[in-house]
Amino acid sequence: MIYIIVAFLVAFGMSFTSDLLGPKAPGGLKRTTYESGIIPEAPVGYFSVRFYRVAMFFMIFDVAVMALYPWAISLTSLHQAGFVKALIFLVVVALAFAYVWNKGGFQWD
Repeated sequence: MIYIIVAFLVAFGMSFTSDLLGPKAPGGLKRTTYESGIIPEAPVGYFSVRFYRVAMFFMIFDVAVMALYPWAISLTSLHQAGFVKALIFLVVVALAFAYVWNKGGFQWD
């Protein structure tokens, strides 16, 4: 509990300190997008989220697969009950993956 309290205090302290002590010079150049150093020709009003959608799906399924690592290490000590629980978990992840694939969540266009 002490660790959580200290972590929140440090996070909020750094946030407020940077806001109070940081430079405050908003301008036109600071409000433009910076991707590769090239100044954009037109203002950006619409931002495509295709890449971020695919990245979020990757993270979700990647974390789900990483959750199987402890199960694979301790498979011999879990016996049949542990195997059944992991199998149910795999079926749920596979159904979610199939649903996202069927809805076109992994397509770029």
